Parts: sequence; C-alpha cells; structure tokens
Amino acid sequence: MSQLQRNTSLESTCSVLSCTSKDFFDFFDGDLNTDILANDAINKIINPTKQRLIDAVIIPNTTPRYDLYKLLTAMITHAPDPLGKRYVAVALHIAHQKGADDVVGIAKAWLEHLFLPMLAISIHDKTEPSGSQTPTLDATVQVIEFADRSEQAELRKRVAEREDYRCAVTGALDKARVKELEMLQRVEEIPHAPAHARMQAAHIIPLSLDNFQDGSKKAKSGLKLKDAARTWDMFQAWTSIDVKKLAGSKINLPENAIYMTMEEHFDFGAFTFYFDKDEYPDSPHKYKVKMVRDTNVEFATKPSASPPDPEFLRIHAAFAKVLHLSGAASYYEDVERSAREEGTLRLDGKTDFGLLLRSRLILTH
Repeated sequence: MSQLQRNTSLESTCSVLSCTSKDFFDFFDGDLNTDILANDAINKIINPTKQRLIDAVIIPNTTPRYDLYKLLTAMITHAPDPLGKRYVAVALHIAHQKGADDVVGIAKAWLEHLFLPMLAISIHDKTEPSGSQTPTLDATVQVIEFADRSEQAELRKRVAEREDYRCAVTGALDKARVKELEMLQRVEEIPHAPAHARMQAAHIIPLSLDNFQDGSKKAKSGLKLKDAARTWDMFQAWTSIDVKKLAGSKINLPENAIYMTMEEHFDFGAFTFYFDKDEYPDSPHKYKVKMVRDTNVEFATKPSASPPDPEFLRIHAAFAKVLHLSGAASYYEDVERSAREEGTLRLDGKTDFGLLLRSRLILTH
C-alpha cells in the first residue's frame, strides 16, 4: 500500500478514533506480525468487550437485532486481504487504549459507514444525499469520477457473450436471446436450458458506489459525494484495493460483472450468496456458490470479455460473510419487509436501525 493510498484510506477511521494518521501508521508499520496483532485484538479486546458490544444495540423487551461482537470478529477472520486484517486489528488496539466505549464506537462506525451502505446500495439503485457530518476527504473525492450508465448496455452485451447467454448461477438461458434467435429463424441454435429467464449484468462491486457528480449537485444514483468518499475510505482500508481500479468507467468493465437472472441479481446484491474460491485454488476462475446451493461455476475467457476479477469476488464474499455472521443482513431484510408491509417504518423503537439507514441514506424504491 503506497503512502498516498494510506493517507486516502484512513482519514475517516482516524476521525472516529480521534487519532492522527501518523499515530495510526506508527502502529501499523510496527514490527508485530499481523496474525499476532489480530489474535490479540480478538482475545484481549473483542472477547473481553463482548457484553458491551452486544448490549450497545439491544432495545429492552425486543429480540437482539444484530451483533457488533460478531461483526468485529468476522471483520478480522474474513478480511479479504491481510492488510485489511491488520487495519482492523490496529484500529481496535488504538480504540482499546482509549476505553471500551471507543471499541464500541469504531464497531458502530464500520457498520454504519461501510457495511450498511454497501448492503443498501447493492440492493437499492437510487439513494438521496444525507445530511450527516463528514470528514474532509479531498484526496478520495479527487479519485471518484461519475460512472456513465450508458456504458451498461455494452457491458451487458459483453458479459452475455462471455457466459453464452446463460445465468452463471442457475444455467437459465437468456429469454431475450431466445426471442432473437426465433425472429432470425435460427431456432435450431437455441440450446437446451433448465429455464428461460430475463437476465441482467450484475455488478460485483455495485455501480452506485461510484455513480456520483460534483458535491454541489444531487447524485443521479448512489450516495452523496462526501458520504461516498467516506464509504470508499473505509472500503479501501478494509479491502486494500486501489480505488482507481474501479473509478469512473472502469466499474463497468466485464471484470466487475456476472450474467444472472433478475432474481439471482437481487440475491447477489443482497449478499445472499457469494462465489467461494477456496475449494478450487488451482483453477483461476472456478468457484463454488455458497449459501444457496452447491453449484460450481467456472468463468470463460473470451476476446470480448475477461472473466470476473478474483479480487472483486473475494471482496464481495468477505462482505457477505460479515453481514450474515453479524446478523445485519437479516435485520436489514426484516426492516425492508416491515416497511413494505406497513407502508412505513415503525416508530416504536423496534426498527431504529432501519430509521438510521433511511435518515443516513434516504433510500428510495
């Protein structure tokens, strides 16, 4: 990680921790092995603070909604990169020096500014700007560019060709492709498939995370620019990815997309399933689909489209694990279901987490 990337990716974290970047990097660049730091963070910080972390989100006479203790443990255990694991461990050590309240505070910050925005914008295509306070993140803001949605048509075409017009998860055939072949009187070219369905190009890292305009204007889609910069900030620190790899039109490359049915696209965006690489370490583009079914997927390499970037799929898988292990994903789903069924979020305190999401992201349907 270069010095520029470090300065870019830690400003928000240091704001939460009330420390300077120099304080953070003096610790980060120390001689202690990452695994030792991580184990100490779990055994000497997270475990002793377990009850405080659990109690911090409990509302009397209600079922616990999500678990900050499990969130912190999962962030270390399932970090998509060793530098991300080190980032979490160092942040927890700095917070611990200030007290248990600061450990709870950084856990809430990661949940509210990293994991919830990622979940929300993966599910919802449009959000309104929030009015929450935001640190100055000029270095990150300069990296973020507006991603033109007109590029998505070309992306869909290229990814469809790569996947042979089939859903990568279910094997269903693209209904539009079937109609096209029928109109061309080439019915004999329609391959056998378990089903025909409407297809979409599902972004691995969501398009809305990068679809911004100047901060003085309302975003077409996604978070307000400064809020987005804060999410990018923590996103980059935990994943250790260079944000320039996804900036602007790069987020609409085939390496960041998979062809799926509309239903699978929604579930993938909700992190209901993910592509696991661990079982096929020697096959560069073969994965096992986890959480929904035991399905093996191997992506082809074609002249028109490269296969999905393994780093992007690893990041998506890491988010899926943390969101589900912490209970945040299921709670968010319950809040959304309640909002749909009742027409609004309840004001009795039982859906305050949803209220937080709505006030911070102002999600629209």
